[in-house]
Amino acid sequence: MDQLAVDPLVLHEDQMTMEHGETKIDVTHRFEYGGSLDGRPVMVDGHLLKFFVPFSGDPDLWRLRPSTYSLNPPRGDIDTRRKLLTLSFANTSQTDEAWFRQQLEGALTSIRQSVATQTTQIQQYNASLLRAVQEVVAHRREQLSKLHGLVASFTIPLAKKPGMPEYKPVDVSLRRQIQLPKVPAAGFKPEPAISDELYEAILANIRHMGTTFECTPQTYQPLGEDGLRDIVLASLNSVYQGRAAGEAFRHYGKTDIRIEEDTRSAFVAECKLWAGEQVLVGALEQLLDYLTWRDCKASLVLFNKGVAGFAAIQETIKAALPAQANFLREKSGQPAGEWRFVFRSREDAGREVTVHVFCFNLFVAPDRAGRRR
Repeated sequence: MDQLAVDPLVLHEDQMTMEHGETKIDVTHRFEYGGSLDGRPVMVDGHLLKFFVPFSGDPDLWRLRPSTYSLNPPRGDIDTRRKLLTLSFANTSQTDEAWFRQQLEGALTSIRQSVATQTTQIQQYNASLLRAVQEVVAHRREQLSKLHGLVASFTIPLAKKPGMPEYKPVDVSLRRQIQLPKVPAAGFKPEPAISDELYEAILANIRHMGTTFECTPQTYQPLGEDGLRDIVLASLNSVYQGRAAGEAFRHYGKTDIRIEEDTRSAFVAECKLWAGEQVLVGALEQLLDYLTWRDCKASLVLFNKGVAGFAAIQETIKAALPAQANFLREKSGQPAGEWRFVFRSREDAGREVTVHVFCFNLFVAPDRAGRRR
């Protein structure tokens, strides 16, 4: 938002300096000097006073005319690098000093009025930025929604734009079935499982959505657990499709997302608003109760909306989960704001559960009126 705001001009007259020099004044058309007898200019000795006024704000504003302006504005020179306004006045050596004072004060008064009018307009513009940006984002989301609907009506695959970021390649194509191992007609029945590659691709999708939330937290701040979860769920189902169903990921309970096979969960993502260590541990216990396959993979997705100290939240996560009774080990090398832990299944000590933890920061500091900026 700060990149879009305009910094208004401010004159620092208390830091004004001046210099004096001699010059020649053309008095050809001035009656008191008698005019020119041969058509040549009449030049007399004079004084040149220069006044240097520092200013702050955007120098380009000097080139813009406010809504209220004078048809005979003062003239000056602008040094954009040094942010310096120079006002120059010249007259004959017989000119009284009061004339120079009058010229300087008249020029400064006119400039003050122009800057004040301009500043009022700029303040109104800066105050309208938040609403304008929200309207642009809402319009863009509406257009994207229409585009997705249009694309969905065709079965022709779309080409990706050159240079667009790629997820880690996996053995899953867009809008194709997640191929789980088939059950043999007889004999040993293996437990179905999602591959490590697919697990990483699912996490990459969640990471992408969480980063989107963090880039524009004001847009998503009003949403609760269910609203944030539904956006993540829609994003996952726009990419993956399960066997004999349009959606691979299902919504069960209040906040979790699952892939199911034979009434058992292969993948579970539990979405929670950050509310302290007790909620964190409770969400972990839910995950360990849900996952019953031997090859269990899960994700705990946390959203911080109400706590300013995000660094302290991350320290709490890092310390609290390894302290749980079923903790086995932590896998290093995860991106900032992410952790991966391995736990022992609560119902079978021989089973391991991998839990990848995300924590996305959607905190927006309130202004003095208590509104989220």
